[in-house]
Amino acid sequence: MAVNYAAGLSPYSDKGKCGLPEIFDPPEELERKVCELADLIRSSSNVVFHTGAGISTSSGIPDFRGPNGVWTMEEKGLSPKFDTTFENARPSKTHMALLELQRVGILKFLVSQNVDGLHVRSGFPRDKLAELHGNMFVEECTKCGKYVGSSRQYVRDAVVGSMGLKPTGRLCSVTKARGLRACRGKLRDTILDWEDSLPDRDLTLADEACRKADLSVTLGTSLQIKPSGNLPLITKKRGGKLVIVNLQATKHDRQADLRIHAYVDDVMTKLMKHLGLEVPEWTGPVVVESADSAEPEQLHRLKPEAHGLLKEEPFSQHNGTADLGTTLVEHHDNLKQECPSPDTGPPLTKKMKVEPLLT
Repeated sequence: MAVNYAAGLSPYSDKGKCGLPEIFDPPEELERKVCELADLIRSSSNVVFHTGAGISTSSGIPDFRGPNGVWTMEEKGLSPKFDTTFENARPSKTHMALLELQRVGILKFLVSQNVDGLHVRSGFPRDKLAELHGNMFVEECTKCGKYVGSSRQYVRDAVVGSMGLKPTGRLCSVTKARGLRACRGKLRDTILDWEDSLPDRDLTLADEACRKADLSVTLGTSLQIKPSGNLPLITKKRGGKLVIVNLQATKHDRQADLRIHAYVDDVMTKLMKHLGLEVPEWTGPVVVESADSAEPEQLHRLKPEAHGLLKEEPFSQHNGTADLGTTLVEHHDNLKQECPSPDTGPPLTKKMKVEPLLT
């Protein structure tokens, strides 16, 4: 749960501005703004969406700085409310709308600060997604990466059990070339702690997507965490448009071409109607590695054995709901790793930190 995730982070005194009042656009104004957003999308050729914790509150996962957020309640000496576990959480209408926008070619790339895994579990293709702060369901082998220049990752059907890029207690089961024994490198989680550097692959892809975009749309984030919160400004600085959808004031409100104050599910439901699209139903967790794949990756159910060795059983379905299980993927890291030069934009800050909220 988000509560457990927040509790697992190292102590950090400045968690940003919490508990700001929520703002709700009147119904008529909301309709006008969503219609304007639809027009912006129709007139754009490269749309990038950015998501924060606010898109998962309707899935039962609390946010962090909202009126009932984890850190807001913490400041008040109260316990946050939660309605589900990460494993039982279902993707929201917003998650599924984003999936459909990608499928029809409108959404070119998705940048997320969320660690709840709901984008991946919704079936959103991983090659069109940057998860800047990690994924509770993903663990990776750094030993494989040292030798072949890529990170071998496993997507699990349950949270991997550690945080802060620490060993999970399991070993890599990738078979080496020429039939040699499995790699058996130690696996670690992908969840960042406050001072951890962002993953190069995801940060690079997100930065490149924002530079190509002519429209960036942020959903459910106060944009206080950097560098993720500053990425939408890259699009703006390069002549594109910026739309912010959030119930509270955000750090970059003054830079926005359009601000919408409403629940993101309501906004996305209305937007899909304006675009003549249906929000697909979620039928169970599934992993899709590539947008070009006709079928999702073959999934397996993980059975941890003694000493961290892995054995896998074939994927099965019950009552139409898939068990996510284990799927092995390989991310190639042959993308550029250096920060952009000054003439192409501000250098990226690779640490996860909070910036003050300016209103």
